Amino acid sequence: MHTNKDRIDWLERAYVLLRDELLPEAPVSATITFGFPSSGARGGKVSGQVCFDLLVDAEAGNSLLILNPSIFDNPLRVLDILLHEMIHLARPKAKHGKMFKELAVRCGLTGAMTSTVAGPELRDKLVEMHEALGDMPKGYGTLQKKTRAQSTRQRKYVCRNCGQIVRAATNDLKAICSDCDEPFTLTS
Repeated sequence: MHTNKDRIDWLERAYVLLRDELLPEAPVSATITFGFPSSGARGGKVSGQVCFDLLVDAEAGNSLLILNPSIFDNPLRVLDILLHEMIHLARPKAKHGKMFKELAVRCGLTGAMTSTVAGPELRDKLVEMHEALGDMPKGYGTLQKKTRAQSTRQRKYVCRNCGQIVRAATNDLKAICSDCDEPFTLTS
């Protein structure tokens, strides 16, 4: 079984690869973790966040990069969000303005600058990077809803004589067809 450390190691290797291939302006390293960004718990819309100078070694310029675990079921999305957050590290005062947009577009991110996605060329590069990194380790932190289609509670009963259909939420319906006075039979 993989541990959270395995996932963090994967994210750190991804950071280095993204920096080397696409964004040399980003700091050589950053502390990367997964959790809920400051506003991510409210509806889960925030996928990543950079917190500047929050670590013990603030003089070294370290920053904390947080990725929301709700994105971890899609490694390509993790990579493009990581790249987005790395641009914030490279341009700390740019927010989502002009300087941010210049780097984002150069790297291949598209869409609104507050919620960028990989364009077609970047997506191809991210596929190659994902192959080089290998699959992201599974583990704690993935928030995937396990949904199961609810089966109907209604049972189908049919009159053997005239074919009249009724549905009921019981397995032992004792009813008589009003058209032909025959009992209904459970079919499904």
